[in-house]
Amino acid sequence: MNLYEGMFLLDPALASDWESAEAEMKRILDRAGAELVGHRSWDERKLAYQIGKFRRGLYVLSYFRANPDKIASMERDVQLSEKVLRVLFLKREKMTDEDVQKSLAAEPPKAAKREDRDGRDGREGREGRDRGDRGDRGDRGDRGDRGDRHDRGDRDREPVGVTADSDNSDDSNDDSQN
Repeated sequence: MNLYEGMFLLDPALASDWESAEAEMKRILDRAGAELVGHRSWDERKLAYQIGKFRRGLYVLSYFRANPDKIASMERDVQLSEKVLRVLFLKREKMTDEDVQKSLAAEPPKAAKREDRDGRDGREGREGRDRGDRGDRGDRGDRGDRGDRHDRGDRDREPVGVTADSDNSDDSNDDSQN
């Protein structure tokens, strides 16, 4: 059995009911015959993007021992669970039980702060510009109105030197290339 680290992203409604969150995580691990080494609830955070109808999620870090062939069945159980939004399992080959306890005791990382953009969406310096003002266009000058298009000729005619019944694979009879 290998040691794995699992990060569960759960329904945010379970944040106030830790027992239900813990029970759901243990249910998934028990179905695969995994041995839980330790787990810790991080916190409820705003997601980078909406998952289903959820904009927030509860993160739970867990360490467990399981057979490698059972990981796929655990991922399938997660997909069927309505309480688990996402999961990530990582194999931890060089991690000792002492390292696991240190990891569980450590504070969870702080959520990244987004810079206040004042609704500009990264378009600094454009607030006073009219969208129609395109500035100097170089050597093109003022093109003005294009007017009516000139006669483009017969578009249905065949190119010079090609007839409908000729074979295009033999170019030796084509006199237009000389």
